[in-house]
Amino acid sequence: MQAAHVRIEATALPPHRRAGLRLLVAGALAAALCAGAHAAQPVPPAKAAPEVVTVGVFTIAPYVIASRDGAQGALIAFFDREIAPRMGVRFKWEMPTTVARLEQSLASDSIAFTPLLIRTKAREDAGIVFVGDKLISFEPCIAVLPGSPLNKITSQADLAGMTIGWVRAGVVPTFMLDKRIKLELAGVIDWERTNIAKLAAGQLQGVYFSDRITPQYYGRQNGVGLKLLRLPTPPLALHSAFSPGAPTHLRERYRKAVRTAFANGRFESYMHQALALPPR
Repeated sequence: MQAAHVRIEATALPPHRRAGLRLLVAGALAAALCAGAHAAQPVPPAKAAPEVVTVGVFTIAPYVIASRDGAQGALIAFFDREIAPRMGVRFKWEMPTTVARLEQSLASDSIAFTPLLIRTKAREDAGIVFVGDKLISFEPCIAVLPGSPLNKITSQADLAGMTIGWVRAGVVPTFMLDKRIKLELAGVIDWERTNIAKLAAGQLQGVYFSDRITPQYYGRQNGVGLKLLRLPTPPLALHSAFSPGAPTHLRERYRKAVRTAFANGRFESYMHQALALPPR
């Protein structure tokens, strides 16, 4: 039995079909080449996470305020939004603490940085590294109740016999170190509110504040009328400070970031916003 031979003859395609086939093949080749080119390109590396800098603070409203969620306030918002991006870091804010514990944490490298601290020889001797020029100037004052007979402070004799509230380990002008003035030092984190409450209750005759803005803020928050009396002393210069073990490159990046971040009244706008907030 002979095998059957099947012959298939090619049938010529009409011209319009041949043109369409050529376009289809060309499109497939182009797609394959494009896919190959994409596959050959290296995958960009994942963006490195910003360096984390641990920051310690003490309360000084409205710059820094202690809350259940941690440190808040105008200074915190400003540093997170304006300083950290310029440094390429992320700030990890510790819960606000006392001034004494903040000093210890800095000197022992438990934290790397604090944005506001008065520069003293004792702190420098402990290894704390202050950077740059002053960051902010404070105007010291004494807060008294509206009914206080004291209306102006010209000398230490004006405060003789008065018990004035302040905070433990806080720095005061030498003007306040007169033996006729009794300083009662609060050892709590929320020292401002505590001292104002004592003032309102008659347990203190005045409260020392390193800046006028703080008693204005707390008096408004707590519904306590206050009379603020300037001290005849120069303004206080506050600096930023790093721990002894903080790397040099971090301090240099901070110096550069501060120069641009504080320009054009940026920080003042944050303070104005904080002071405009309604009472809690």
